[in-house]
Amino acid sequence: MQIIAFLSASGGVGKTTVALHLAHKFLSDARRVLLIDLDPSAGLTAALLGEEEAAKLEARGTTVGDALLKFMRGEAVNLGDYVVSARLGAFQVDVVPSGDSLSDAMGMAWFSGNRPSPERLLRHFLDKSGADRWDVVLLDTLPFYERRYTLTAFYAADKIIIVTHPYGAEPIRVKRMYGKLMEVVERGIDIKARVLINKVDNSTREGREAFKIVERSLNLPRFQTILSLRVDYTRVPQMKYIENKKAREEVEALYREVKEWLSVELAIY
Repeated sequence: MQIIAFLSASGGVGKTTVALHLAHKFLSDARRVLLIDLDPSAGLTAALLGEEEAAKLEARGTTVGDALLKFMRGEAVNLGDYVVSARLGAFQVDVVPSGDSLSDAMGMAWFSGNRPSPERLLRHFLDKSGADRWDVVLLDTLPFYERRYTLTAFYAADKIIIVTHPYGAEPIRVKRMYGKLMEVVERGIDIKARVLINKVDNSTREGREAFKIVERSLNLPRFQTILSLRVDYTRVPQMKYIENKKAREEVEALYREVKEWLSVELAIY
């Protein structure tokens, strides 16, 4: 089992979309993939299942937050009981949906005083609930302004993909987030985490210049592949990118880098 978390300093950088495209590539490689929505607003869940179905799952108490609350009460949890199937392009993908109960679970973990290492809750939960039946587990979480979620996903994951774009204050925010993570992580962040530059507009001079500036200034471990600003990337879960040759080549290049990166096994923690 490989656990990959998708983090970002801000919202709107395309983090969830990148997670879905990589999930699609893993599925095309016949890998067993599990997507876990770690955002209580359930953006990933709604993107795959629709708002109505997401609300039904929350009402039934079958979200990741409900599973974590049960786990923290000391009850046995089978992760498979919280998994639903969703269409992703030509494939079916397993999803653990999210909802408001995740906020309750995170509050209990971090503020009740009953857990000495709340940031390690999710990894402990995944190890004990049967997550190892999947080859790849992808975690999609809130941006860094909710640091509890970022740290929880960070400690649960084997690898971290930090998604950013080259515009406005975003590069500065990413460097600040990376620095904060280095303060709490003793070693290995440069091996465990890589930055992916997304939404690069190569069709305009402003877009190309913005990328050059962030490429020079970011100075963090990053993927060589960049993802351009393309409408096709937003057409999920249909995975319309496969109909665009350049978009398909970009995603395939990123996937090759990710697979090579995952093959480097290092015991950091």
